[in-house]
Amino acid sequence: MLPNLNALRVFECAARHESFTRAAEELNVTQSAVSKQIAALETQFGAALFERSARAVTLTPLGREVAKAAEAGLSTLRERLAAVGTDLPRQIRLVADCDFVQLWLFDRLARFERAQPDIRVSVEVRLGMNAPPEGGYDCAVIWGRGAWRDCRFEPLMTNAVFPVAAPGFFDGLGRRPRLADIADEVLIHDQTTFWWAALRTAAGMRAFDPDAGRLYTQSWLCLEAAARGDGVTMGDEVTAQGHVATGRLDVPLDARLPSPDAYYLVTPTAQAASEELLLFLDWLREEAAAHRAWWAAFWARREGRPPSPPATGATPAGA
Repeated sequence: MLPNLNALRVFECAARHESFTRAAEELNVTQSAVSKQIAALETQFGAALFERSARAVTLTPLGREVAKAAEAGLSTLRERLAAVGTDLPRQIRLVADCDFVQLWLFDRLARFERAQPDIRVSVEVRLGMNAPPEGGYDCAVIWGRGAWRDCRFEPLMTNAVFPVAAPGFFDGLGRRPRLADIADEVLIHDQTTFWWAALRTAAGMRAFDPDAGRLYTQSWLCLEAAARGDGVTMGDEVTAQGHVATGRLDVPLDARLPSPDAYYLVTPTAQAASEELLLFLDWLREEAAAHRAWWAAFWARREGRPPSPPATGATPAGA
């Protein structure tokens, strides 16, 4: 059985430096991830490849032979792939929640692919995703509070929730709508009525029944129903941004609630990050920064404050 290519890549780097720490720094992974890959190789060979001491690691005689073979094999592979006009596989496997992909990432991803035509992003969509996959991914975007094991995670976007409706939905009032005005309207729910109940509690009101109305299981259905004028739904800064930016939905009320959860950017600790992945992660961070700047300017206009200087390098979808 041939050794795993990624494990060989990690071993070759560790052998070249004779250091797990320096290999981890070069490959942008944890030292633990390097140790696990090398331990797996040693299990496959049935012998130690490194002699370990408290302060250093040194190659065993078998380790030196495997290091020579790994270096030669990887070098030949790179040369052969370069000869046919390509490089090591330039594909990124992204796993994310359905609503995030459809309502936030979709248009932005098309821009990334136009800017980076040699990098293919494979997107696996999952419903209600709130934990990292067990494997088979290069990066993920997960909704939660960032308390996961065996992965690196960083907050990508915080979120706020607020009522949205079709433009002109409350025009018959002849004034700016208030929270009490939704008492007689159809309330459109996304899986749960939690946010409607939280809004009523925060406002100290009993003006409407948060359990009444129409229920859909996906955010995009709620937003589409509201955009058609069917009622009022709870949107959020991530999934509703495209609809608000293009004028399909309005934010009619001065009422918004911060969410205790956020979208996190997640990568597995057990594998090295490729150059293509690092490029994609930086692009996601830039898009998220532009998204935050767009909403900061939006709320500043609503509150009559001067907006902060806009972020550069990315444009929110629909803007």
